[in-house]
This record gives sequence, structure tokens and C-alpha cells, in this order.
Amino acid sequence: MQHLKPCFLFLLLASLLFAQETRQPLHLEITFPQPSDTINADRIRISGHTDPGALVTINDRRINLFPKGSFVTRVNLKERMNEIIVVAKKGDEMVQDILFIYRTPVLRSLDAQPTRIDKALIEPDSDVWLMRGDYLSVRLKASPGGNARFSVEKIGKNFPMVELAAEQTEGVAGIYHGIIRVGDAPENQPLKISFEIQGMDGKKKRTVARGQLYVLSGKIPLTGRVTNVAYIHSVAKGYLPAARIPEGVVVHITGRQMGRYKIDLENRVGYIDLEDVRLLPWGSPLPRTKIGAPQIDWDKDWLRLTMSIERPAPFFIEQSESPLQLQLQVMGAQQSSHWISYPNGDIDIRRLSLKQTDEYVFQLNVELAQENNWGYRCFYKDGALHFLIRRRPFINPENPVENLIFAIDPGHGGEQTGAVSPLGVMEKDVNRQWAERLADLLRQNGARVMLTREGDETVSLPQRIKRAETANALFFISLHNNGVTPFGNALAARGTSTYFTLSQNRELSWAIYPHMVNLGLAPYGRIYNSYYVTNSTGFLTTLVEGGFLTNPDEELMLADADFIKQMAEAVYQGVVDFINSRIKGK
Repeated sequence: MQHLKPCFLFLLLASLLFAQETRQPLHLEITFPQPSDTINADRIRISGHTDPGALVTINDRRINLFPKGSFVTRVNLKERMNEIIVVAKKGDEMVQDILFIYRTPVLRSLDAQPTRIDKALIEPDSDVWLMRGDYLSVRLKASPGGNARFSVEKIGKNFPMVELAAEQTEGVAGIYHGIIRVGDAPENQPLKISFEIQGMDGKKKRTVARGQLYVLSGKIPLTGRVTNVAYIHSVAKGYLPAARIPEGVVVHITGRQMGRYKIDLENRVGYIDLEDVRLLPWGSPLPRTKIGAPQIDWDKDWLRLTMSIERPAPFFIEQSESPLQLQLQVMGAQQSSHWISYPNGDIDIRRLSLKQTDEYVFQLNVELAQENNWGYRCFYKDGALHFLIRRRPFINPENPVENLIFAIDPGHGGEQTGAVSPLGVMEKDVNRQWAERLADLLRQNGARVMLTREGDETVSLPQRIKRAETANALFFISLHNNGVTPFGNALAARGTSTYFTLSQNRELSWAIYPHMVNLGLAPYGRIYNSYYVTNSTGFLTTLVEGGFLTNPDEELMLADADFIKQMAEAVYQGVVDFINSRIKGK
């Protein structure tokens, strides 16, 4: 055997030591969920990444790795605390992470005997405000087959309750419901609601609801001032808003339930979140006002209808097509003048009418001469209600985006990361790159463009809309990328989608969608939904979801700079198609 020379041995040893020093240690990063979390579902999504070629197990179950070391799976959860151990191994290295996930216990039927009350469901669980003549509903979960009753302090005792049928309770037995119409009762003071059930074993159990009843005065109305731009909802627990209500408007409060105030809107009922209203002293004036007939003015962008008004009041705007008409209703308002002076020249109005539809409901109908709705705004300023209707812009058929103003909205930013991919790619970063590419493309073709956020900053939704309004944007295009729910299947959820709320924006969303699908993204859908930005009326608005960052295949596409450029080109081409269709009168 040939002996190695001392210098060669030295070089070999040095190279081995250098290799050990430069080799990166095995890594393991969980990108979802947080180390500790609470979820109301029977499983949870887990995603993350490690070194390619490593072996990953979750609670001793082997998990498949994707080529770049990412992994996604779902883990079943038992009720209450779950310990989930994630381990990555490669060679003689091992890295471990532990998640602590709490699953909220589900409602289950109690045994008929012994008689028990389940405090997981006793309603009301928060204070309820009602007027005389309103109905109070209560619920109690207890042993099935019993005789349940409830009492309301200073109103009455032993009101009967009915055990609901299984099809009304998702199969859970022993849920009792009671209802009374509130009559004579002490006003503006907390009234305790108590329950009693006598079970099949003859024993009685009693409890008290966490929420109490307040009966509002029918003599002295309660009002509140809206503290910021807020939503009016049509039902107490509803998701979709019926309208927005400006900051500073006074509302007449007639109740409270499920985290919202009930407000009287003359000929309809609405609900507004508690945090959006500051209560005024008892005896403050009701939201009543005088409103004048509109003064008409216009410039190249807007038709302006300005109505003098004593104080801000809630309003609703509805639109109809064929013919194109906008209807403004101001609640709590009485018309104070009828004089309308039409200016000389074409002002895009075919017909304008005023109407007092109820004692305190003022209505303005505007039938437009133009074929399409390009957007509208309504706001209070300097003692007047300003109703602005966007006029048809001048469009160059040879270059449809030339001189048009675009607000490009990179979703999320700053502290709001948005969805996070298994490899740790953040949605806010992809959205920003996408927005910058789209902005460059629009500018290259003569458009005027602003971004609703510059850099990685936290910008609220109202701020984004305000910045776009200040720039007088005609288009508002919000760019996002999707993520599956905490319990969803990240391997199955994929695809691109576009969203609209107002009818004037449907065709814009539909025009962009096929170009996104043609990039190879799965078709997730053209979707009607209600988001803050898609509810904005002052622009032609759409929200585009590129793909699912939580999907291991689509995250690689969305992290690729060339693909982001292609998404920008797809949105641009969709916008051009939409504008061309309006030029042709489609």
C-alpha cells in the first residue's frame, strides 16, 4: 500500500473541515399555522418547507415533499388541546418543531339523565336592546326530553320553551327555544334572564344568561354618531352590506343584538357595527333635515348634482339599466325647494325628477343619456350633499388606455402579509411585483397610473380608496393571490378568479378572467361577492386573484418573475378588451 505524503494528508483534512463548515444545517420552517392556535374545525392545514431530499413526518406519519422541499397536509384534531410534532431528518441530522392547536369542543347531545345544563349554549350571550313590541328570543342547551322555562326580571316568569327538532339543530338534541313579545317593562336598565329545566328524572337545574335585556325608552329616542365610514347591513348577523354610511351621520338607534346596533331608516331597518357608532346623550335630536333641489354643474369628467342640506343623513343609491338610471334616497330628509335650473348644452341627463316618497324620505331620480355607468360618488362637504356621476371618458380607439387614470392596488402590505406559501413566499410581495409590472405596462401605453401603496407599507382599505379618489382614477384594479382556509385542502384548492359587486363592474371582471385562465391557471371562477374595494362606486372596479399561494404547484408559478409579468399582461389585455367593448356599445 502506497503511503500518502504528509502534505496531501493535510490538504485532504483541510478540505473535509471546510466542507463541514460550509454545509448548511438541516432546516425546518412551518409557514402555517402559528406555533399555537385555536380552530373550530376537525382538522387543520399544515404547510412548510425543509431541505429537498429530507424525510418529514408529522406525528410519525410520513409526508410527501415537493421538489423544492415544500410540504402541505392536513392533520385531524381531537377536541381541546392537540400536540402536533413535525420532524425533518436527513442523514444523521434531525430537526423538530411542535405545534399546540386547540380545537373548540363541538356541541353534542347530553344524556337525558341526570338532568344537566350545557353552558356552551345559553343565549343571549351578550346584551340585547329592544323596544316595546319587539320580540325577545332565547335558547338553552340542556338534557333532552325535559320541561324548560325562562323568566325575565320585572317582566314575567316561567315563559314556556320548546325543544327544537333535530333537523333544526344539526342533529343535536336538547336545544330549547323561547320567545316573548316585550310589553310593559322598566326602561333603560339591565333585566336578568334566567332559565329552569326539569328533566326526565324529575330534578331541576337553573342558570342565568350572560346577556341581559334592556328595554329602550319609547318616549326619548336614542341616537348615535357614525365615527368612520361604515357599512349598513340588512340583518343583524348578515355578511353582505346594503350600503355605506359616511362619517358624522347621526342615526336613530332602536335596538342592539349580535354585536350591532339596529337603526331606523324610515322605510327600512338596518344594522351597524357597535364600534362604528358613538352614542349621543338621551334627548339628542333625531336625524331629521331639510334638503334642497340639486344645482347642476359639470366638467369633462363628472356631472355634479349639489344639494344644500342642514345636516348629514343616511342615504342609499340604486341603479337600473335600460334606461340607465340612478336613484338616490336620503333618509330623514324633507325637500325644501323645487327649483332646478338646467344649464345650456348637453349635460348627459335625459330626465331628472324629485319626489318625497315618505314624510322623511327624499328621492332623486336621474335618468342618464349615456349608455353605460362609469361610476358615481356621493358625499357630504361644506353643508351640501354632492352626487357626482362620471361622464363617458374620451377614448382613443387606436390606443384605448391612453390618458385614462388607473389606480392599481397591490393587496395587503406592511404588517398584513396576506397568504403565505409553503416555501414562505408572502402574498404582499407577489401582489406588489404584479402591480408594478401592470403599472409599467399601462404607462408604456400612455395611461396615467398611481399605486395605492408604495413599497411594503400598511395601508387601510379606506386609505386606498381615498388615494385613488384623490387621483381621480377611472379604474381601480385590486391585485391579490389566494389562500386556502385553515382547514382547507391546499392540494385541491387552486385556480384564478375575478370578483365584482356592482353591476357596472361585471363586464370588466369577465373580460380579464379568460386571459388569466389562458396562462395555465385553473379556472376558479368569475364571482359576485362583497368586498370593501368592490363596493366602491367611484370607479370601474375589479379584484383579481392570480392563484393559490397555498398550493405547492401554483406557488412556484407565482414566485416566478416571468410568470408575474405574464399575469400583468393578462390583466392589461382584459382591460383593453373591456374598453373596446364599450367603444362598440356592447
